Amino acid sequence: MAAFILTKKMLSLALAKRAKRILAEPVLRYRFRKIIKFLQLKKPLVIFSLETTGPSVSADKIIVISYVKIMINGRVKKGDIILDPQIEISTESTSIHGLDGKTAKGHPTFRRQANEIWDIFSNCYYGGFNIVDFDLPLLRREFIRVGMNFEYTEKDIIDSKVIFNYMEPPTLSVAYNYYCHRSYLDVHKPGADVLAEIEILEKQLHKYEEIRDWDFINEIHKLREEKLTEHKRKFYWRRGKAYFTFSRYRDKALTEVASKDPAFLTWILRSNFSAETKSIVRKALKIENRN
Repeated sequence: MAAFILTKKMLSLALAKRAKRILAEPVLRYRFRKIIKFLQLKKPLVIFSLETTGPSVSADKIIVISYVKIMINGRVKKGDIILDPQIEISTESTSIHGLDGKTAKGHPTFRRQANEIWDIFSNCYYGGFNIVDFDLPLLRREFIRVGMNFEYTEKDIIDSKVIFNYMEPPTLSVAYNYYCHRSYLDVHKPGADVLAEIEILEKQLHKYEEIRDWDFINEIHKLREEKLTEHKRKFYWRRGKAYFTFSRYRDKALTEVASKDPAFLTWILRSNFSAETKSIVRKALKIENRN
């Protein structure tokens, strides 16, 4: 009798969950109706975000995958997958997303959930914020670790950060509108730009306490300079040829690697390297393909 009661209770819970899903789907479909309307989907679109053990695409692992999958017919599936990364979660990352070892303990590993995650992500469009430089390459690396080849191309990606940077370039007018909450109409008028720049700086100093510290200001400018010169640090030049400064091909000519191991260059293109580095690699592959 007790077993029957337990089974009946479990059935009631299952029916309640199913009813909740049935009720939730029309709400989700309504919420994402503009995406469905404006994007002519030829395959599902997965909009997703990862919480990870740290910022490194090559070394860190996934803790949480949050996603919304929009089907061609408008149906919507939403979920959160919690994983045990089986490596230490950095304190810096925990301070950002609030997840630590206790959160992940007892949850399945990526390897155990790989088939389910593959079913969600395989052969789709991919959306999110900064997924092209972080989330997608990190997800691909997780699949590689378990022997699964997760492939995607630039034609499959709709990255909101890329769109934002292109559509709202960091001009004086955009910055003035953002910080001062009004339009700037005196672009390039003598003296006006300087006054606008002063007003922006004042607003920034008020908004961000960190930038009242010269050490912090120096650090963020240093990081920017490092990013801009990354392609110089990844390669050095000799007689017009680029040579690697890193990896097992250190001091090897880029043209030689393009000929002997193009897969390595393809890996660079899919990993978290700067646009400048990838541009140099693409040119080398293009020249090699012509030969």
